Amino acid sequence: MAQQKQDSTQIKNLYYQALNEKAKGNPDQAKTTLQNLLKLDEHNDAALFELARIELAQQNLGDAAIHAKKATTLKPDNEWYWILLADVYKQMEDFKSLPAIFDELVRLKPEKKEYYYDRAYALFLNNKFNESLAAYNAIEQKFGKDDNISIARQEIYLKQNDPKKAITEISAIKDAQPDSTKGYILLANLYLKLDKPKDALKVLDEGHRHIPGDPYISLSKADAYHSLKDEEKSKKELKQAFTSDKMGFEGKMRLLISLMSDPKSKEITPIINDLANTLTVNYPTDARAFALYGDILAQQKQLKEAREQYLKAIDLNSRVNTIWEQLLQIELTLGMQKEALAHAYKASALFPEQPLTQFFCGHAFFMEKKYTDARSCFEAALNYTDEKNNLLLTQVYSSLGDTYHALDMFAESDQAYEEALTLDSNNVGTLNNYAYYLSLRKTNLNEAAKMSKKSNELDPDNPTFQDTYAWVLFQQGNYKEALVWIEKAISSSEKASFALLEHYGDILFKLGDTEKAISKWKEAKASAQTTGENVELLSKKIDAKKYLE
Repeated sequence: MAQQKQDSTQIKNLYYQALNEKAKGNPDQAKTTLQNLLKLDEHNDAALFELARIELAQQNLGDAAIHAKKATTLKPDNEWYWILLADVYKQMEDFKSLPAIFDELVRLKPEKKEYYYDRAYALFLNNKFNESLAAYNAIEQKFGKDDNISIARQEIYLKQNDPKKAITEISAIKDAQPDSTKGYILLANLYLKLDKPKDALKVLDEGHRHIPGDPYISLSKADAYHSLKDEEKSKKELKQAFTSDKMGFEGKMRLLISLMSDPKSKEITPIINDLANTLTVNYPTDARAFALYGDILAQQKQLKEAREQYLKAIDLNSRVNTIWEQLLQIELTLGMQKEALAHAYKASALFPEQPLTQFFCGHAFFMEKKYTDARSCFEAALNYTDEKNNLLLTQVYSSLGDTYHALDMFAESDQAYEEALTLDSNNVGTLNNYAYYLSLRKTNLNEAAKMSKKSNELDPDNPTFQDTYAWVLFQQGNYKEALVWIEKAISSSEKASFALLEHYGDILFKLGDTEKAISKWKEAKASAQTTGENVELLSKKIDAKKYLE
């Protein structure tokens, strides 16, 4: 008797320990504790339920189904156990098992309408259309008429290839509510689905007679005219809907977002831009209007125009970090480094805990050789990036590698690059930069050669990567192979850069072709006049007529 009491106390303690571990965000520990509990009491339904919940959250669906089902067997009158089992089967797309579960839930809670709907829909998913119809009819008899029942029956009739019954079903909604847009739009959409746009327009015209100027009916008309390939009338209806006072700001935002998300958005670019501009004119004090216009223009690669809209948005509301992120990204892309720097100072201060904002600010500082500021931003980005966001973490670590190198923090630089490559061993930018900086320091050259060679295999014909490999080979004393790769780099470039020409000269000198080497150094010096490179060392090479470090 004393042993049973001890076991019962231990089981209770393990159960509450598991709940506590789960609440602290330690699901694996909670899972282990529950498994230990079930070794002592395999029929503990509460432990089975909690274990199944954890397994469902971890997408371990097979075990979740086993444990949830066992819980329902042990306590068939517990509503939550059946709900969990239904959720597991939905995730598994085991639709055949669902009707029986909803039968149990209806048995337990006959007053809950949603379980009847779930059962009817589960029958539909199993292609048991007549049974599903009967279930929806039973709901109507028990709870009264509901538009959702008519919509569900319409779907069933369409599956049964009986469009007349589907039309009759939705027409009833329209006829019962002649002053509501819902029935007209539902019926019009049905006609469009049946490829009957002219019938859809008749219904929508009727809707506008009852509800003049309704913007949502105009939107459906735009779709109908588009189906008829009458784009002028389609645009007219779209514009009419958008300029209507009956559609609020939020509705207009949603409409624009849906239009720009449409795969066919390129076909209607002018009307999208016109509507977006109209939104900024009608709502001149709302930053969201300008930000959305900026997003639309950025999607269309109109970066300068997008930048102007983001600047207007920030003037109206400087507290939205995503606008700053877009602005900084565009300025960096356009090479507007001074402008990006000015905005980076503001954005980094405004959003110290936003990793993407800090990441772009870091790049703005780095490009202007503000390496200490760049380091602060990249380290902030690292601290606040979700540990599951491997893509961003890789980029942040790689950028930290570049920044630490610029600050002569070589051990930290190497460690950052190693972290980046642990997350993504095929990140070509990291492979190239890490290899190049090792070559400059003449450190670990064999590993540098492997990384540089890999970056060229992953991204062939990239002149920057080819130049890096040439320079690693140069530092290894493999001048003949270095010459092959520097000539590949020059061949791959539209115009040979200062660095390429200087490296070409260095390699030629080591191969004994002093005259040609000096010629390439002079070409590099001439190119520096337009790029602003430091030519002090290069000038010394030319004057001394030899390679200098």
